[in-house]
Amino acid sequence: MLNLKIGLTKNPRFEPLADGSVKSSKVDLDITVTTPPELFYRNLKNDEFDVFEMSLSEYLITRELAQGERWQWRALPIFPAKAFVWLGLYVNAGAGIGGLADLRGRRVGVPDYVMTAALWFRAFLRELYAIEAPEVSWFIGRTKDLSHGGMLNVDAKPPRGVSLTWLESAQTFDVMLDRGEIDAAYGFAPRHDPKLFTLNIDRYGGTPLESNPRLKKLFADGGAAVVKSFFQKTGVVPANHVIVAQRRVLEANPWLGAELLSLFTQSKRIAYEKNNYRAPAYLYFDSMGRAEQEAMVGNDPFPFGIARNRAMLEMLFRNSNAEGLTQRLANIDEVFEPSLLDS
Repeated sequence: MLNLKIGLTKNPRFEPLADGSVKSSKVDLDITVTTPPELFYRNLKNDEFDVFEMSLSEYLITRELAQGERWQWRALPIFPAKAFVWLGLYVNAGAGIGGLADLRGRRVGVPDYVMTAALWFRAFLRELYAIEAPEVSWFIGRTKDLSHGGMLNVDAKPPRGVSLTWLESAQTFDVMLDRGEIDAAYGFAPRHDPKLFTLNIDRYGGTPLESNPRLKKLFADGGAAVVKSFFQKTGVVPANHVIVAQRRVLEANPWLGAELLSLFTQSKRIAYEKNNYRAPAYLYFDSMGRAEQEAMVGNDPFPFGIARNRAMLEMLFRNSNAEGLTQRLANIDEVFEPSLLDS
């Protein structure tokens, strides 16, 4: 029996795996569940897990910065979630922002510039409204010492032409939005169970969000319409994270990639059924019924494997390279575990 230390975020599709409902005869999984910002920080700083969930965008960057034994990872085509967190975007009510098209020339806050959701956010702006990253002034909500971008040297070498401003420890997006010091931001509203994290990475200043006349959510429908528009134009529903494994573990156990793909697939299928094909395990949005969603993306809305995700991955890789986050255009055959390239 192979013992593996696993790092995951709280995810309804992974609960059957985390609670032991899905088991393997080949591997024993010691699973740690925490939040995305803390898990990815730990991955970058400590590199402590054998198999772990990771930001897709940040993983691509580590491939170019890895030295010695640090960050010697390989991705498995297991995609835990969709890149929808930015759809919780708040705007200052007095800024005159009625939609994404109004963000050109604005001051916009994202938790981390390098995070996958922020990269997809910029892809939406580019694809739907021809707004390029340098046309927005970007504010980074995490302090440099806890920022993934800081750990990946983006503070020292920002993408060309892009304005990045890191918040100081006394600043938070909610307070700045309320005062009109920035125009829009996401990722600050409390959304994680405090029991799951020890580091206060995405900070909230306590500003009332409900019934606050100075703040409003940009998407009344949770972002369903803009996701449909993006899909209609590109054929892509963006994935946010990926499961990654230590290269040495995969090379020592050539069967492991297929076993992990099978375990995560079993967990996802059980979660679909357990949740009666509703949100949050199956439906993207509460406002979108099962029939409507399946007409758009089929009956597996969180697909694993290369084949069903190739177009999405290639778009992400292109955007990462075009923006200067990666210096070389990534290739699927180099990024993912070779034994799973036909999945």
